[in-house]
Amino acid sequence: MTSNSIALIGARVTAMGLGFLFWLLAARLFPAPEVGLAAAVISAMMLCTNIALLGLGAAVISRLPHHRAAPAALLNSVLSLVTVASAVVAALFLLVALVALPELSVVAERPLYGALFLATVVFGTLVLLLEQTSTALRRGDHALVRGIVQGVVTVVALVAVVVVSDATDSLLLLVPWVAASFAAMALGVDQLHRSVGGYRARWSIGRPLARELFRSGLPNHALTLAERAPALLLPVIVVEVLSPADNATWYAVWMMALIVFTVPVQVGMALFAEVADDAGRLAASVRTAVRAALFVGVPAAILLAILAHPLLSLLGSGYADQGAGPLRILVVAILPLTLVQAYFAACRGSGRLGEAIATGWTSGAVALLAAAIAASAGGLSAMAFAWLLVQVATAVWAAARLRRLNRARRAAQTPAPVALSETGLPAAVPPA
Repeated sequence: MTSNSIALIGARVTAMGLGFLFWLLAARLFPAPEVGLAAAVISAMMLCTNIALLGLGAAVISRLPHHRAAPAALLNSVLSLVTVASAVVAALFLLVALVALPELSVVAERPLYGALFLATVVFGTLVLLLEQTSTALRRGDHALVRGIVQGVVTVVALVAVVVVSDATDSLLLLVPWVAASFAAMALGVDQLHRSVGGYRARWSIGRPLARELFRSGLPNHALTLAERAPALLLPVIVVEVLSPADNATWYAVWMMALIVFTVPVQVGMALFAEVADDAGRLAASVRTAVRAALFVGVPAAILLAILAHPLLSLLGSGYADQGAGPLRILVVAILPLTLVQAYFAACRGSGRLGEAIATGWTSGAVALLAAAIAASAGGLSAMAFAWLLVQVATAVWAAARLRRLNRARRAAQTPAPVALSETGLPAAVPPA
């Protein structure tokens, strides 16, 4: 379990590092408005991939052990379902962009742009599914290799695009993502073939299996989306409320902050496993998880706040001047996010998904609304501060609910008092 977890974390860190290198090169080679527009498109793509996954990755993790003897039918069904879902979700987004998003409507208006977006969503969703399938197979090393390949292809393809073309259109920044997603997806299918006894992917959807997968995956998917969707929508809000140039700065800032925010998210997943295994240790597990997240996350946040201006200067002086303040505000959220992630994990492990889903979606909706209002009134720093305030409010609620959950757990474990007779001896138990 330890080696698998380390490999999976390594895959995430590698992807983030190479992704930052991609945007560093893009910021140096393309105008800020084009970088900002491309960043919003990539965020929309990531949102679509998370929606299109439909919880089927989590369903594979939970259901694959029951199909270990003959996994082909399960794997074929989930790969086929995700392919269909990702194409549908991408098409729906293009329709929404055409009707309601003036800045992003270019993706739907230009056929080549739309085709690249559709391909990126389909390949990207399959890559996410394959990552969770690797988790189920205890092959985190496969995810690490795919992460390296995907990141390297993204950077190399960007350099190739710049060498081949003199244009600085945001569409060109999407080409490397298509190439990298396809490479990672193809490698993942080959790894699956070698890991699962000669398995070969085929188009097949078994109805009983589909019902089983959705029944297992959709409830957790609702909470996962509540956690991820607001973060992926923020760049879209910046593009529409402010400008693509402002979003170029915001996306760089947000990517750096997400490196710190990964700490409570990963610790929260470990806490989920602990609580699911032994709900009786809820309080002790939460304390351990919170201490671990703060022990790693707080120094990382402080370091990032100190280095905010120099790091952003790598992208250009304009990025540093406009983005250092918002980044320093955002990293403070390591404190409330630690409590919120601990609360979500406790709810997952103790069977209170409905409560966590309601909290997550309410917090996300308020955060997006507050961020949009603050951005229009005061720019990126005001937007970052508004988002932080909502996280603090959510953390106060999460802390109160964690205390209540712990008290309820202790009460359920406390044996009932023994009734005594007038002589001081245990009273006779009346017959049933």
